[in-house]
Amino acid sequence: MVNFLTQDVEINIEDEKWRLYNLQGANSLTPFFYTVRGTRLLYYTTRFGEARGLPGTVLSADYVQAVVAGFDEKTKCWLLGMQVQMDAKTKASFTELVRWPEGENEQYAAEAHKAGRILAEYVNCPLKVFGAKKSSVAQSVGAPRPKVTGPLEPHGRTDIEGHRVRIKAESITLPIAVGGIWVGAIRNSITIRLSKDADQPKGSGQAPAYNQIVIDKDGQTVRMMPPTGLLGAFLGPGGRSFKFQDIRNIELRHTVLHESSITDSGDGMGIDETRKKELYGIYVTLENESLLLIQLQHMTSTALATRKVKTNTLMDHDYDPEAEMAYLRKHHADQKRHDEMAEFTESTAYVVTAAVGKTLVRTEVGEEHV
Repeated sequence: MVNFLTQDVEINIEDEKWRLYNLQGANSLTPFFYTVRGTRLLYYTTRFGEARGLPGTVLSADYVQAVVAGFDEKTKCWLLGMQVQMDAKTKASFTELVRWPEGENEQYAAEAHKAGRILAEYVNCPLKVFGAKKSSVAQSVGAPRPKVTGPLEPHGRTDIEGHRVRIKAESITLPIAVGGIWVGAIRNSITIRLSKDADQPKGSGQAPAYNQIVIDKDGQTVRMMPPTGLLGAFLGPGGRSFKFQDIRNIELRHTVLHESSITDSGDGMGIDETRKKELYGIYVTLENESLLLIQLQHMTSTALATRKVKTNTLMDHDYDPEAEMAYLRKHHADQKRHDEMAEFTESTAYVVTAAVGKTLVRTEVGEEHV
């Protein structure tokens, strides 16, 4: 759930609904403006529509050219609204939804951007920004933290007990492989191998330090070997070895980050290009540290996620079936890569956890799904 309190309005984003409430008086209990993700319909009260020149109480998102967030130099306030064009003969006009208290406050800027980004995603249109130079809202997982167990950021946590882990692990057929990472069973051990060309995250602040991990069930030992040939095989410099009894749990961590950049839209505003980065990592949690075993990254841009799919009608003159099919194929391939990464890391986490006989901890870090 996301909640922002502005000058006189509450923005509530929850259960795939984007809503505006007055802080006092009418429509403080029921929203005066709302939309539901994917419907591409905007609902509002008669009073709200009349004050802004909008028809009736429902507007199709086809009339919304963009969601707009920015800093108004005249009023010195951060604003959030929409570019609405009712017909081809008139220019698009700005329809204000909400404004923040006066001041170039970084918190107001971040709230306006986040609320606008989610609204644009819900109604499937671009997000434009204007006014004061927008600071980067990119998030980072930070630098490695070898002496801290679990994520430092606020996160959700679910513990999965051993018997449930074992049942799930028994249904997974090895070997499995994705992105240059191979997981298989050799004799009575589980082996994880990272090839030198493995698809590892770039710029995430942390990467696996070992390219081979052997979980020896007979010896009740985990051996972690760096990419140093024979030296690593004999646990030379950088190698690690520890007993199952030293392990507290196995953590399956899903991190969601957003990185934004601005491109010129040609109309005095900038188009926000937000890339959604998802990291899927598996950690071994010891008494005083967490060791990263594997990590995969999936990146999706708003250009792909919010593109409007066209269908051919008698009124369309710019319909290109080949371009539309190319987009759908690209979207399908992107979603398939995402699902493969998520399934692979989950399966690997269950197999590793069952092998060491511990609890599996699932953590969710970053922006929650709204």
